[in-house]
Amino acid sequence: MSGSRESSESVTGTVESRSPIADRRFPITARYQEFGITAFSHQLSAFGRSALVALVVVFGFIAVAAHACNVPVFRFALERWRPDPYRLTVFHRGPLADAERALIGTLEEQQDKASLNLVLRTVDVTELNEADQELFSSLENPQLPLLVVNYPTHLRIAAPVWSGSLDRDTVARLIDSPIRKTLASRLADGQTAVWLLLESGQPEKDDAAAMLLQEQLKTLEQKLKLPELTDSSEDKLLSAAPLQLAFSLLRVPRGEAEQPLIQMLLHSESDLAERSDPMVFPVFGRGRALLPLIGAGVTAENIHDSAAFLVGACSCEVKEQNPGFDLLLAADWDALLTPDGVPLIASDTRERMPSGDAELVPIPSGSPNTDGTVTVHVATVYESSWIIVGLVVAGVLVVVRLMARR
Repeated sequence: MSGSRESSESVTGTVESRSPIADRRFPITARYQEFGITAFSHQLSAFGRSALVALVVVFGFIAVAAHACNVPVFRFALERWRPDPYRLTVFHRGPLADAERALIGTLEEQQDKASLNLVLRTVDVTELNEADQELFSSLENPQLPLLVVNYPTHLRIAAPVWSGSLDRDTVARLIDSPIRKTLASRLADGQTAVWLLLESGQPEKDDAAAMLLQEQLKTLEQKLKLPELTDSSEDKLLSAAPLQLAFSLLRVPRGEAEQPLIQMLLHSESDLAERSDPMVFPVFGRGRALLPLIGAGVTAENIHDSAAFLVGACSCEVKEQNPGFDLLLAADWDALLTPDGVPLIASDTRERMPSGDAELVPIPSGSPNTDGTVTVHVATVYESSWIIVGLVVAGVLVVVRLMARR
């Protein structure tokens, strides 16, 4: 669950499957074996060979860590992670009218220009395949033609995010909204994160959450420190936006104008729509939201932990190994982040292996305290270094002992 949850219950098929702890590991053992490590280790016992390989692996990770990227997570995401596309299905029966085809053309144009993270397809309900039949059957009283929006495929969330009729007003609300426009503008200007406060409709609770957020974010702007960048090519910034510690708050009332955004947030976990508490979603990069802090989980400690993760050095460059889910935003990010008039072409890191082992991050956590808040410990570089040193020493002792017995 998210960092604020009051239960450690796991939910199958929701964004909770996006574990913040990466399971894939850099296959460095196999690589060192390919480089001929067995030519020397054949003289040792089976146990000795394993120990030697383990020792080389440890030294390999140290070498990799020495060249780790120091760009903060929020900035790496802004410059290099393309937003995952939402899936839009237009259900219709028979030929579409000219006006309807024109609306679809508008969406396709933005899709082609990559100014909207959306992939569109049209489906005639008289020719449904099994998957489309299942989706269409899940809709209540569908009035055709109908727009149905689903999360990006890899999130494995079957339930639709939002649906609406195929008309000009509905398409306009789907594409953009005042809050999403402001959100994209602030992120493109280099803000570290924009914290969306999804209001509960209870003014006392909403105002208290907003006041706490504003106080803590102002403090964190002074307290947190950005990683120190080096002259390494991995630390090179790609956009013209200033590298800064800057947080802001956007309150999201539960009104009709922001329904697409509200539904994106509420359906990111299966039980959020049932909650009546204020929810806080930190948003960074090109519109990537962390799972929310909810109700009693909106605490100074949890706000700090979320902010510290975003400000920390990006230890894992692979987007899918980091927590969060993307929002649907209309923004030409390459143009917005243009340095010196040259369009920024973000690196697609989706197929790249990380330069180092993924760091354990505190969002989300399923370990509640009795008071309903969550305390999370983030391993520091200092602590990790001592762990590595201990492993190295242990490995050396094992190898020396084995060699002495021969």
